[in-house]
Amino acid sequence: MTPERRPNIILLGALIAVFLFLVIFEPSYGWKIRAWFAPSNVMQGAANGGGSATGANDILIENESLKAELAELQTVEAELPTSSANSIRAMVYSRYPFDFKNEFLVNAGSANGVAAGAAVTYGGVYVGRVTQVWSDYAEVQTVFDNNFKLAVRIGPGGYDGLLTGGSYPYVASIAKSSPVAANDIVVSAASGTPYALPIGEVSATGTSPDNLFEQATLSFPYDVNQIETVLIAKGS
Repeated sequence: MTPERRPNIILLGALIAVFLFLVIFEPSYGWKIRAWFAPSNVMQGAANGGGSATGANDILIENESLKAELAELQTVEAELPTSSANSIRAMVYSRYPFDFKNEFLVNAGSANGVAAGAAVTYGGVYVGRVTQVWSDYAEVQTVFDNNFKLAVRIGPGGYDGLLTGGSYPYVASIAKSSPVAANDIVVSAASGTPYALPIGEVSATGTSPDNLFEQATLSFPYDVNQIETVLIAKGS
């Protein structure tokens, strides 16, 4: 070996040693050095975890799906209703941008055992009944619908009345002799509906327009537009 070539060989050996050191002990720098020598498509595949662009897209899609499932589970956990032998849990479809209170759709239908007329509750409180059923979803009429009617009983004395729906539901046809008072609980008492489901609380009482009966306005422990999960009673 000529003296002139010896320094070049030493320099080359030193560069190789530095390269190996960076690749093994300093991966971030080693990655950059390897990027200089590797074809761009190879490095792209490595950046995608050694797979193809299609594989990376599949992973992104799977992640989005898992995030959606997690969001649904968190909603259910927050509102706590769970299916039981006597009920079916269902999610309420979004009504955005509309702010309807009279009805909503749920993601359970005849395939899940939902039947027309079934009582629908939220947190143990009666909110309405199923009116139409399809295979995978159903329509729920709430107590805020103008056409809603339900026989009820009021307070510890169990005084009869007729829940009349609307933007401001009230109980009509209360006998004048019934000592109904504010804060009395109103419960379901209609045939075909689970007995004594709480509905709301009397907020004020007064005389009907025809002066033949008493009637009571109600307050409710929920905002119907914020409901995201409900329980639907199963048929016998």
